[in-house]
Amino acid sequence: MGDIAERLIAVAAREWDFFRRTTRHLDDHWDLGANLDEPPQTARIGEYWDAVGRPTWDGLTPEPWSAAFISWCFAEAGAGGAFRGDETHSVYVDRIRRHDGMSGKLILHDPALFSPRVGDLIWNARGERDPPGSYAEALEQLDARRFFDSHVDIVVAAGNGMCSSIGGNVWFQKVGGSVTRSDWHTDAEGRIADDRKVWIGVIQNDL
Repeated sequence: MGDIAERLIAVAAREWDFFRRTTRHLDDHWDLGANLDEPPQTARIGEYWDAVGRPTWDGLTPEPWSAAFISWCFAEAGAGGAFRGDETHSVYVDRIRRHDGMSGKLILHDPALFSPRVGDLIWNARGERDPPGSYAEALEQLDARRFFDSHVDIVVAAGNGMCSSIGGNVWFQKVGGSVTRSDWHTDAEGRIADDRKVWIGVIQNDL
């Protein structure tokens, strides 16, 4: 694991702790911590938004902030010009696959073929506006310049039939959001095998 990837995990874990450790377990039981409308967390989300050029937005702004969270974590980890973030996950993932303003040490893979490691990113589709149902469909949409709704987490643990990841703006209801650690089932090869999400990519992180 590279130095930036190691720091990225530490940054994500620190933010999870700051949001009082909201956790989604393998059985889909939730332990709830802080919500986005609590003043310290509202202000912290403002820092995430600032990392993607939205300095006046915060946790009460009615826009998904999960991509801003990932972008901020990379900046805090010292990625610098190796990672060019965005407020939309599919935009920066497209930059990664095309190596447009992104380090060649970030590589997009089909989740059916690549097992996520600690420090990697896992990507799933979401939303109601024709989300892709597979890696191939995601690439087709990106080729057509359709930047769909999606979500990315940072993998912080892997092994023994599961992996754990941390991401922002995750909640068990439609309204709300927190920095959340989630546990996912994996198969015998370590590939994600959890039907709670539609998995469309794994980003290898060798930074």
